[in-house]
Amino acid sequence: MSITVFDWKEGEYGFDSIKESLHKHGICIFKNYFDTQFVNELHAEATRLLHEQSNKIQILDKEDCSNDERLFHAQKYSDTIKQFADDALLNKLAATYNKNIDKKTLINRIVHEPGVVKNSGAGWHRDNHTCQFKTLMYLTDVNVNNGNFQWVTNSNVKHIGMPVPRTDSYNTRFHDHVVESIVRENDACEIIDVAGDAGDIVVTDTTYIHRGNIIQAGERVAITQYYFT
Repeated sequence: MSITVFDWKEGEYGFDSIKESLHKHGICIFKNYFDTQFVNELHAEATRLLHEQSNKIQILDKEDCSNDERLFHAQKYSDTIKQFADDALLNKLAATYNKNIDKKTLINRIVHEPGVVKNSGAGWHRDNHTCQFKTLMYLTDVNVNNGNFQWVTNSNVKHIGMPVPRTDSYNTRFHDHVVESIVRENDACEIIDVAGDAGDIVVTDTTYIHRGNIIQAGERVAITQYYFT
């Protein structure tokens, strides 16, 4: 599967065509959606808030990985970040999943440390089994070595049902060997590495299985808009 890329340098796109692609495949990429100046402003604000609000940073540490810095509700501390959170098209897409949504904006930073296993969000998981939408915007250039987003095609309940979970009480998270088995046994399931430039936006239905790749070098800074149903 190739992920549909909507590049705003090439022109505007109709809402229906974006929605159709997203609902069919569960993921698409927006390139050059915001201009470079606004992307740089978002990166500067993220850096500022991670410093000034350091007492509110959460460091997730579970499933033998993660350890990323996470500042939730970032839209409360910055008008620039709130402008991203209130983007009309992204919110309209979210509403096609559920009109009664609640938003939360996360700034996330992960920096490579030799000998430390780190990624964003811990292991393979679904955010929800039935209905979930999220946008993730890279604020630094991201490749397969510095913690890119990873996505398993055709991996929601409709396609593969309920895989064996890590625990019965938390059934949206999966061991590596379970996902490896899913990919091996289902021709339509493939792990996609989503690399990109600063400013690229990953628009996703996170009822599909995904994770942040283990970081091998450098750093990754991103801003994520959660839409809770």
